[in-house]
Amino acid sequence: MSKTKTKQARRQLKRDGQRKIAEHQKKEAKKAAIVKPANPRATIPSSKPAPKRQQPDTTTQKAETPAKPVQASQKHEVPFGAYDHILLVGEGDFSFTRSLVEDHGCANVTATSFDTEEEVLEKYPTFEETRGALTGLMPPVPLHHGIDAAKLSSYKALKCERDDAGGDDDDDEAVSGWDSIVFMFPHVGGLSTDVNRQVRSNQALLVSFFKACLETSTARQRLKILEQQSNRPNLVQRKPVEFLKMGGRIMVALFEGEPYTLWNVRDLARHAGLRVIESFKFDWAQYPSYSHVRTLGALEGGGGWRGEDREARMYVFEKIALEADSDEEKELEKRGVKLGRKRKGKQTSVPKKKRKVEDDDSD
Repeated sequence: MSKTKTKQARRQLKRDGQRKIAEHQKKEAKKAAIVKPANPRATIPSSKPAPKRQQPDTTTQKAETPAKPVQASQKHEVPFGAYDHILLVGEGDFSFTRSLVEDHGCANVTATSFDTEEEVLEKYPTFEETRGALTGLMPPVPLHHGIDAAKLSSYKALKCERDDAGGDDDDDEAVSGWDSIVFMFPHVGGLSTDVNRQVRSNQALLVSFFKACLETSTARQRLKILEQQSNRPNLVQRKPVEFLKMGGRIMVALFEGEPYTLWNVRDLARHAGLRVIESFKFDWAQYPSYSHVRTLGALEGGGGWRGEDREARMYVFEKIALEADSDEEKELEKRGVKLGRKRKGKQTSVPKKKRKVEDDDSD
């Protein structure tokens, strides 16, 4: 057997092992949700099983939208695979992390929070039990605290380590970077009661987050990526180690209605250099272990609105090749870098086929 085939076989065995671990974790979570354990701290799931949510009646919706009866009634499938390398950003009590691991068997999840671990413990009473559940798995789910979404790719600890990263003998299969980076309900918190100021602050957060994922936060970073994409003959032709892999997805969940629609998240993503793929109604029932929490923490004595009672939407964007602006083209020409005709004339806007998918968002 050749060296390349040996590597491929070894990776396949590891994938099979990860799949079995994920399936076992999912089965154990379901068993524990049915039978209440004698010692809740000794097990992964919480003592109370999550109640099943009733599915909305779509008969009225079908009648109102006869032009798209099939699409309007279809439920969008969960966009996370068991083998996907997933980075979660801005987690609150880490219940979404838990849902991906326990409810969907995702074996390669890493989760982060902007707050420190002490702040998370103080804000969210449920975190201590969730932390024990996630870190008690084999292998444990990595949890990182004090992570700024606007500087995401600068943290060495968050570089994606994957077994399908390739080697000297199989560069054609070399892959680096996360498959998906997910920001659930981003919000800067109550900085001001002024709506316009809040909108601008949250837009700035999202733009910084997008650029951090793409490693294009500075002019120097952009030029480096453009050089790597060029056909410069004396440039070492070696695949760069990427934070988000080419073709990888960035997903952002937002509530429906104002002020969230004022953020214009699609335009922000396009401006950052991403391709808009689709958006669809976020189905809370698909994530029974997930409970939305406020950025400022849990309200004393409960109360307040529940995120699960509100309509929400998931937006999906794709990483594509970086496009140089006029100033960058001049700088690259000074360095002897030729961009190539295809790259110069390429449009960054969504192609017609993609645009049709976007315009026909799932309900």
